[in-house]
Amino acid sequence: MMVRLIFFLLLYSSSVIDIIASSTVTFLHSENVEVKIEDPVHPKNINYTPQFEYPTSTVFQVEESEFHFYLLRVDSLEYYFWIEGSPRNIQVDLSKSENQSSNFILVSKSDWLLGNITANSAALNKLNEIDLFYIDALDSLKDLVESDEKFSAEAIYNTIVWDSRSSKRLYNLAVEEFSYQFEEKWIHYIPACNQYWRLMYRLYYQYFHTNSFKGLNRNEIKSTIEADFNYPESRVLVFHHFFKNGLVLNELKESYKLLENNLSKREKSLAEAIIQEQAVNELARTEQIEFLFGIDLDGAMEGYFARDSSDKKSILIFWSTWDSKMATEFNLLADLKEDYKKEYTFIHICIDSYESPERTKSFIYQNRIGGFHLLPEQSNAFRKSNFRKDQKIRDFPFYVLTDNSGEVIETESVPLQISSRLESKLKHFSTKK
Repeated sequence: MMVRLIFFLLLYSSSVIDIIASSTVTFLHSENVEVKIEDPVHPKNINYTPQFEYPTSTVFQVEESEFHFYLLRVDSLEYYFWIEGSPRNIQVDLSKSENQSSNFILVSKSDWLLGNITANSAALNKLNEIDLFYIDALDSLKDLVESDEKFSAEAIYNTIVWDSRSSKRLYNLAVEEFSYQFEEKWIHYIPACNQYWRLMYRLYYQYFHTNSFKGLNRNEIKSTIEADFNYPESRVLVFHHFFKNGLVLNELKESYKLLENNLSKREKSLAEAIIQEQAVNELARTEQIEFLFGIDLDGAMEGYFARDSSDKKSILIFWSTWDSKMATEFNLLADLKEDYKKEYTFIHICIDSYESPERTKSFIYQNRIGGFHLLPEQSNAFRKSNFRKDQKIRDFPFYVLTDNSGEVIETESVPLQISSRLESKLKHFSTKK
C-alpha cells in the first residue's frame, strides 16, 4: 500500500538553468521580502536561483552576456532590471527609492509601459521604444479583430481562430502597417515583439497557408520559413516553430540537434530550458515517482512510519547528487526494486537536494528512479539528523533496512557496483517477520 509522508507533495514546473557567474547582484530589502529574477520574454522557462537568501537580502549571480536585461519580481511588484556594462558586484537597495546607479537601472513595469524611462542608456531606451511599438501594434490588431468583420475571428474551445480569408487580410495589414527593423541581438529580449511574431506565425501558417509544411522534413521547413520572412524576424519564427508549446520531448531534442550549431548562446539557453521543462512534465506523469519534502529528516521519517499501515519493510536510500556514480547505482537498484517490490517500500533521501531541487528532480526523472523521494529543504537537515548520527552515515549510497515500524534491522554502505551484499540482505530479511 502506497503511503505519503505528512509533508506536502512537490511538483516543480519551472525550469532552472545552470549559469556561469560573472556579476554578483545583492538586493537589500525589508525583512522576508521575496525577490525573483526571471527572463523578460520567457519567465516560465528561465529563472535564476538565488545564491543566498537572508531575511533582509537576496544574492544572485548572473551569467556573462552582451545584454543584462531581466524581469525582477519583488513580492507582487514587477520591474525591468538593466545592468550597465559588466560590473562584478552590484548592490540594489529596494527599501529605498534608489532606482539607478552607474551599474544598474531599475524601472517599474508600469513606468516601462508608459515610456517613462529617465535613465541615460541608449540601449535600454531603444528596447523600450521597440517594446512599446509592438504593444501598440498588438492593441491595434486586437481592436480590428473585435470591431471589423473583415478581420474577425471566433473562439473555439477558448482558442481564437481565423478563417483563411480574414487571416490573410489581417496578416497583410500587419506587414504593411507594422514593419520594424532592428538589431538581431535584441530579438529575444523584447516581450511584445515575441508575442507579435507568434501571432504572425499563427496567421500565416496555421490559417492562411495551412499546408505550407506538409510533407517537408525539418531542414525544408527551416528553409521555407527563412524564405517566407525577412531576417531577423525569420530567426524568431524558426526558433518558435521548433520550440513552441505542444511539442513532445523527442521532437524538441531532434530540433535541437538540427539547430544547435546555428543557435546563439541566448537561444541555446532558451532551448535547453524548454527541453528540460518538457522532460520534467512528461516524466512527472508516471505514478511510480512521488516527491515529498521536509525540513527535519527525523520528523519526516517518524511521521512516515507512524502512518504506514502496510506490512512491508522499508529501505532508506541516502544519496547525493554530486556522486557521479549514482546513475549506474540506481540502474542496478532498479532490478532489485522489481524483485522485492512486494516485500519492501523504497524511500530515497537526497541529502543535498536543497542546493538545486530542479536539477535533483531532473536527474530522478531521467533515470526513472521509482519510489518515494524525500527532498530536504534546508542545508542542515541532514547534518543535524540524529538518525544520521546513530547510523554513522558518512558514505553514499548508504542503505538502511527497517521493519514496518521504522526500527532499523540492517545497514549497508557498499555500493551495488562493488558487491551484491545488499541483495543478499534483502533476500535474507524478506522472509522474516
